Amino acid sequence: MIISCQNLTFNPTLSQQRINRAIHIFGIGVIRRVFCFSLYLLGVTRTSIAKLIEMPTDSVKTIIKNIHHNGIYAFEDRRFHNSAFLPQAQQILPLKVNVALEGEWVNIGFGKDGQKLRIPRNNTLQFRTLLLTMLNSGLLSTKQTAEHLELSDVKTRTLAKRLQEKDIGSLLDKRQGQKKDYVFNLETKAEMIQQYIANLVIHRNVSSQRLSEDLKQRCNLDLSSRTIRLHIDKLGLSKIKKSLPELIDSLKKTKKVDH
Repeated sequence: MIISCQNLTFNPTLSQQRINRAIHIFGIGVIRRVFCFSLYLLGVTRTSIAKLIEMPTDSVKTIIKNIHHNGIYAFEDRRFHNSAFLPQAQQILPLKVNVALEGEWVNIGFGKDGQKLRIPRNNTLQFRTLLLTMLNSGLLSTKQTAEHLELSDVKTRTLAKRLQEKDIGSLLDKRQGQKKDYVFNLETKAEMIQQYIANLVIHRNVSSQRLSEDLKQRCNLDLSSRTIRLHIDKLGLSKIKKSLPELIDSLKKTKKVDH
């Protein structure tokens, strides 16, 4: 295809109007590159192009070279990450993963569209396997995974490598040891239950971290929030979180009526 500019009619006023509109939409940089490559296709020398669009000759050569190598993407400013030319499917944003504890469930959300996985809170092996799998897949960082699993970074990386090489069975604790729970004995459980109920009655936070702090201060018991959470689940205390305060308020009202 050969275009002869000698047979074309040019209107300077229309040209300026169209250029101003194009600059408003695409930006001056894109329009300069369009002019540069269009004149190049029409057979104008690089030196003449440089003078016409007021650019160094080396810059003109670079623009033409980039367009030949990178296609339409070369018309844009490479300093910006998003492309107005490329299909959106090629602009893949990193997937954001949110892990949240809600009652008896662990919710793992993906992106902003509300999609999520729900895992029972006491399914510790399932929870650990899923988070370590996401770590190995690059969806979570070591720090994020370690915080959710309440492990050190070193231990988390070790388990992730073990899962990848030896499957889920490698995550099971095969130590026999002492099966009876001497640390969390009946007295300790009683103190924990008492503190849990006391916090509920006064409408105070009953999270495992809060209970750990309260028991440390009141009874000098040094118990991790993870250990407390496991025993709360075993004893079914989380199931009375809402019903117990309501029951107490109901009994108080009944007592007032009896008097």
